[in-house]
Amino acid sequence: MSKGDQSQKKRVISLHHDGDFFYQKGMTSYQKGDLERASRYLERALKIKPNEVEYLAQQAAILSELENYTASIDLLKKIVHELDAQMTECYFFMANNYAYLGDFEEALTEVRTYMALEPHGAFAHEARELLEMLTSETQDMDEDEEPPYISLHERGRAALEHGRFEESIYLFKKVIREEPDYLAAQNNLMIAYFSTGATEKAMAVAEAVLAKDPGNIHALCNLATFFSQLGEQENLRKVMKRLDGIFPILPEHCGKIGSTYLFVGDYKKAFYWLKIAEQRGVHRDQVFCFWMALAAYHMNHRKLAEKYWGMVDYFSSKPFHPFKYSKIQDMMFEPEARENFMIGDLLRKEIWDGGRAYQLFSLFYLARTEEGSLIEEASKKGPDAEIRGIAARLLNERQSGETDDRIQIMRIVESLSGGEKEAMKHPELYSFWLVVDSVAGASENTDCSGWAAALYYLWKKEFGMHASQKAIADKAGTTVYRIRKHVGELTRALDSKWEEKLMN
Repeated sequence: MSKGDQSQKKRVISLHHDGDFFYQKGMTSYQKGDLERASRYLERALKIKPNEVEYLAQQAAILSELENYTASIDLLKKIVHELDAQMTECYFFMANNYAYLGDFEEALTEVRTYMALEPHGAFAHEARELLEMLTSETQDMDEDEEPPYISLHERGRAALEHGRFEESIYLFKKVIREEPDYLAAQNNLMIAYFSTGATEKAMAVAEAVLAKDPGNIHALCNLATFFSQLGEQENLRKVMKRLDGIFPILPEHCGKIGSTYLFVGDYKKAFYWLKIAEQRGVHRDQVFCFWMALAAYHMNHRKLAEKYWGMVDYFSSKPFHPFKYSKIQDMMFEPEARENFMIGDLLRKEIWDGGRAYQLFSLFYLARTEEGSLIEEASKKGPDAEIRGIAARLLNERQSGETDDRIQIMRIVESLSGGEKEAMKHPELYSFWLVVDSVAGASENTDCSGWAAALYYLWKKEFGMHASQKAIADKAGTTVYRIRKHVGELTRALDSKWEEKLMN
């Protein structure tokens, strides 16, 4: 090996950080009030030192502030039950988490445990106040109030809607233990399971519900969406045949069956049932209005589609970015997507008002799909010089027919991730590319495949996914040496620009 190669190897090795590095980065983010980023740093620290009590305790505190109470409880239990029994304050913190979840019995158990172990401990005063509050809450519940499992179910629904799936699973299971025949909790539990990748558990719950109630609309609709996403066409056909024979009365059921037809692409039946749901007084939130807009659009009712799309207001009252909704993703990659006015509206909104990652995705999407008017406008009137410059390069590439090597890097990354639609689900890839774009520089001999493979590898490592340099090199048509070389350069650039570039 030459001295140059040895020097390069040393530089790459020196970039591996230990757990304390990420812990300190996390604490800095925490002190700045950026809880999401702090939690991500602590998660990385725990991948390196999974049994470091200090890391676990701090992550538990951050998760509690993020309202991810069940995950916080799990970490606290690990500390006090498996690693350090002297960390008795974990019982107090678990009591607080259970109280926020509305699980007052468990909260009482934990706070009493803490008070028994630490009658004069650091949180003794706070523990007594919590005990008084919990005792009062349990005593004040009279017979006229709704059953406790109803409020627990509503908490579970809220957690499910906000993507806190583990918390929702915990709450739905508790509801089912208290009221085994409450099928609404079981229907929501199967959605939560499926959302976490626990497909077999989701299917088992669905089968249990349908064994009790063979015509349960929510269970059948959930199964249809599961089979559709899993690509199990024969099972999907059987479930849809059952749904075709159901004629619901309640507006909620009409809306559910309408949204299911929409999900599987049967827009005629979707439009029919969604209109009935509306006529019968279903709650028209922004998601329902999007369903109506999309169904109307596909039924060639343009004016009606525009009316409902205006009511969607870019999902402003919902917890997720519009591009995170699976039906938005499907819509943007339909064969006739270029003609869909809703897509153009979303892209314009994102380019001028969105975060950097989705701005970049929008420009790449436009360069691939549209005739050029919006991307040309972005190149001249975009929100900042960086966006205008990238739009101009994409436009020039399209008009001249000459490939821009640095832009080609991102296209290879899109391919490595499974295509543009999959890349859309991971917008941070475009933020990473922006750093590569600045590091690679203008050159006629840009190592496109090597840079793309390095970016993809580093992204997978950054987000805790398994990554093999050899496998990625083979997939990208490059070598492990080139990946290592560019990973070193890219890591240094990311370290220096982390705060301003990653997930801007």
